[in-house]
Amino acid sequence: MANAQGFLGAVLVAKGQMSQGLKMLDEMRVASLKDKNRFAYANTEYILGKVYLQIVQGGEERISLSTAARNIGFLIREVPFASKKAEDHLNEAIRVAKEVGIKSILGQAYLNLGLLHKIKGRIDKARESICMAIQIFEEVEADGFLKQAREALASLG
Repeated sequence: MANAQGFLGAVLVAKGQMSQGLKMLDEMRVASLKDKNRFAYANTEYILGKVYLQIVQGGEERISLSTAARNIGFLIREVPFASKKAEDHLNEAIRVAKEVGIKSILGQAYLNLGLLHKIKGRIDKARESICMAIQIFEEVEADGFLKQAREALASLG
């Protein structure tokens, strides 16, 4: 049930129902913590971090005008804090994924944390996080993510 709720929350966010989707994801996060389901908890923290990162990114990830209009209250409340929330959720995903040994989540969380650091102009931290992601993706032979991480690293100059 909880996994389905988390999946539905992510789908709602992707479909532009941001407030409702994030509420479901947060409920999933709390439930997985209560149930001691560390995989679900780490995954939900990663998804929340990624959602907030996308809010920070704008650009190619920018939401449509109609989605923005439907979510104006949410955006006014969340955009000023999106960077901190993204960083907090991604760091928590990293912490738990390290403890449990969930390398797929660990690598993706490091990559996204690196992208956030890049946006914020923290190039040394970005390089460090992306290099950690590359190392993990090489270990687990995640070629698609590895290519993405190497491109992100190259973009740092």
